[in-house]
Amino acid sequence: MLIVVSQLSHSHILCPSLYLFTTSLIFLSNSLLGLSSWFSINPTKREKCVDPILHQFQYLIFCKSSVQTLSDNIKKLELKETEVQQKVDRAKDNVEEIKPTVVDWLKQVEDVKKDAHTISEAMKTAKVNCLNIVTLPNLKSCYLLGRRAVKRTSVVEKLLGEGPFDEVGDIASPGTMPFSESTISFTSRMSTKKEVMDALKQEKTNLIAICGMAGVGKTTLVKQIADQVKFEKLFDEVAMATVSQSPDMRNVQNQLAEQLGLTISEQTDLPRAERLYTRLIGHDKRTLVILDDIWKEVDFKSLGIPVKGECKSLKVILTSRLFDVCSIMGAEIVVVNMLPEEEAWHLFKEKAGISNDFILNDVAKQVAGECKGLPLAIVVVARALRSNHTLESWNRALRQLRKDRMGNLKEVQDLLFSRIEWSYNRLETAEMKYLLLLCSLFPEDHSIPIDCLVRYVKGLQQFQDTETVRDTRDQVDMLVDQLRNSYLLLNDGGKEDHVKLHDVVREVCLSIASKAEHEFLVRNAGVGEKNSYTAISLISQDSNHDLLPFCKEYPRLMLLQFSLSWSGQMLRSLRTLCLDYCYLGTGLSAMLGHVMQLETLSLFKSKIQDDQFPAEIAWPRNLKLLDLRVESSLHPLPSGILSSLKKLEELYLGSYLHLRLGRDREEKRKCFKEISSISNLACLQIDFYDLDLLLLFLQEFDTQRLSRFHIVVANYERKKRDLSGSYQFRTSFELHLSDDKALKQAFYPKVTSMVKRTENLALNLSKSLCLRRLVPDLGANGFINLKKLDLHGGKYECLIDSTTNLVARHVFENLVSMELGSLELKEICNGFLPPGCFNQLQEVKLNFISALNYLWKEPVEPPSLCNLRSIRLLRCEQITTLFSQKILKCLVKLQKIDIVDCRKLESIILREEGLKKEVLKLPQLKVLSLTWTNLMGFVSRNDKVEAFFNQVSLLSLSICVII
Repeated sequence: MLIVVSQLSHSHILCPSLYLFTTSLIFLSNSLLGLSSWFSINPTKREKCVDPILHQFQYLIFCKSSVQTLSDNIKKLELKETEVQQKVDRAKDNVEEIKPTVVDWLKQVEDVKKDAHTISEAMKTAKVNCLNIVTLPNLKSCYLLGRRAVKRTSVVEKLLGEGPFDEVGDIASPGTMPFSESTISFTSRMSTKKEVMDALKQEKTNLIAICGMAGVGKTTLVKQIADQVKFEKLFDEVAMATVSQSPDMRNVQNQLAEQLGLTISEQTDLPRAERLYTRLIGHDKRTLVILDDIWKEVDFKSLGIPVKGECKSLKVILTSRLFDVCSIMGAEIVVVNMLPEEEAWHLFKEKAGISNDFILNDVAKQVAGECKGLPLAIVVVARALRSNHTLESWNRALRQLRKDRMGNLKEVQDLLFSRIEWSYNRLETAEMKYLLLLCSLFPEDHSIPIDCLVRYVKGLQQFQDTETVRDTRDQVDMLVDQLRNSYLLLNDGGKEDHVKLHDVVREVCLSIASKAEHEFLVRNAGVGEKNSYTAISLISQDSNHDLLPFCKEYPRLMLLQFSLSWSGQMLRSLRTLCLDYCYLGTGLSAMLGHVMQLETLSLFKSKIQDDQFPAEIAWPRNLKLLDLRVESSLHPLPSGILSSLKKLEELYLGSYLHLRLGRDREEKRKCFKEISSISNLACLQIDFYDLDLLLLFLQEFDTQRLSRFHIVVANYERKKRDLSGSYQFRTSFELHLSDDKALKQAFYPKVTSMVKRTENLALNLSKSLCLRRLVPDLGANGFINLKKLDLHGGKYECLIDSTTNLVARHVFENLVSMELGSLELKEICNGFLPPGCFNQLQEVKLNFISALNYLWKEPVEPPSLCNLRSIRLLRCEQITTLFSQKILKCLVKLQKIDIVDCRKLESIILREEGLKKEVLKLPQLKVLSLTWTNLMGFVSRNDKVEAFFNQVSLLSLSICVII
């Protein structure tokens, strides 16, 4: 050491800092070595005095290696984080609630990553410049950084030990969606609703029944009550099930269990009932159970519902047409009467689209009077007359309705049936009537897939000018819309490709079908013994019934639908065969050899248990639609089947998890060639487990031939889900990209050409992938055909960059729904929103979006956003406001704002200078729900709340929730 000092003795003249730095290190080293030697004779004193000093000195000496160790561990942690985040994303897709321990782990990971980045960056600048000659480490900075790096490394090691997690979420109990879609309220119904609400608040009342005749509005009323008790927090959870005239009690249990977040896996009746019973009495939660459409006494014990006072926190509401049945069960009965004349007239005007100054109001009031205050009759009659504006047409309707009344009708129930039959007779075409009758083939309260109707119509050959399946689908879609507008068909909640039939309308349709030449057989309507049926539908979960116990041959039968095990029968005239949800053994092969006229074959969600895949599927040479979305098959699809089906127009192949298209890559290529050889193919549904397979397929097949397609690219984990029953996909493309290679492949011309054509696009990126701009990077054409956009995961600077000349003239002009989830997004549009952009947009959902501060801030001009109806935000951590004041002129149809857990949200509208005195207007806003936000003036009821409402005009607001 002394030699070094002597060599440096002259350098301090040139560089004092260098001299000081070096001598300081030498002094500290000599001092510590000396102390260490001195204390070696007493280890205890060394441990207490020297080791702590040495430990601190190590932060300085090993600073660089400590920071490097931290960086290496951070890379390992990022891999673990990616694995956990993928599980979290899948859990969110499954509507699971993420466990707090997982949320906290991810937050700690983000925090320690930020700290590690700060330490690494600071390490680069932890130096001092000595007379511009030499750069030396800054001793203080190195010491502090070394200490921080060591401490952060211990945190990282702890986090590495905790993750990944086997399970990251729990299934959340449903219950956020409203039960009722009705927005019309009447004084008479308000008093009835109050009577039920008062009964629910009575401690001694456990069972309540809402009774009234068919079509009087019992179900509508009980759904409104369900929404109100949730809003008032009278109950913690509400579960509703439809029982119907032919009840399947297991299905009732499953309906209730799903809404309560309960899984009933038991197969026998008693354990199933005990499972539901234990759930209902074993929680402190207040629970309301609603059983809709009761026809006979309910065995609550067999169901597992305690109503004998065992559970004070449980209340049960029944709805029924039968007063005596409810009385026998000991229910407190509330009767729903027909609407008073004034309220009936108000409803009739609203549904018929007429005003108080309608020139034909006198005869219109008489027509309304013939409905006798029955809401269902009022609705169907009013809708049937909506487009009629001549006196003669209204007088003719009045004469027909009065004629029906003068017949043999003895009860109001008969009057209701006659009014529905009158509306049926007024349908414009025979095709509309026939399609409505087809809907009665399904069980009561069944969710009816529209494409099943397409298959039925095609098989029964009742429509003119429908040579192809596509022609049939176009006509069915048009007729379904017309029947919806007439209120004879109902929407099925959020399922745009399904409809429902009111139970009363279904009874009328079955009555009509039994009298006409059609002759339908439906299990739920009773089994007959005729052999003249044209359509047979045996959809049931009850396996105790025989399949066809009466006749062996049905010469007129053209449509057969099963949901049970198949025994095999010779039905030579069949054109549509739906063996859905079946267990199919060797009988399938034998049966297919005899249905040579078959045009539609569906094996949806069936299990093929045969020793080999039934090659006889290729025998019906007229087959036009083949649905192979099976639940399982012991063997892959054999080669040669698809290439034999020369007339095939629609092919549904499901997921590779359920039906393999070959044993290896070469067999899959052969299958793709077979698909390509089908010259008439216009609709294709197929899944791939990686993008390489899709590219291989696109080498063999030109997708431009397809008018409809649903193509999914997803890995095994992502596709571990139930088969989709959706048919109305039009053109849908779903991409799950996990790495840079896959993202690069997504820009290949054959892939982007599909993106340009698609109407429904779902793009799921892993968290680390970055797609800077959706437009113009991926959508150079502005996504002109896109109607639904679903983005999940990844990083985006913006969706639209209008500052570049590459942006198309028309951007998102046909987009109706946009949902973004679990991604990093700085802004929706960089620059001004292109003219006409989002002019059809109706719904916006943003879930778990980071970095976004506002929705729309730059000026927006009509027609952009002029059709927007609903905005929902969930856990958008950085958002502070929704939109600027000038955008309000575009939000003329906005009806709902729902914001949950956006902690930095301060305002809905950003006030602009010079416009602060202007009253803000949202003329159609009906629902404003703000939960866990930092909205100024909405935290508590104070003067600021009143000031807010003084500045905003919300004329239509009916629900306001602020928590």
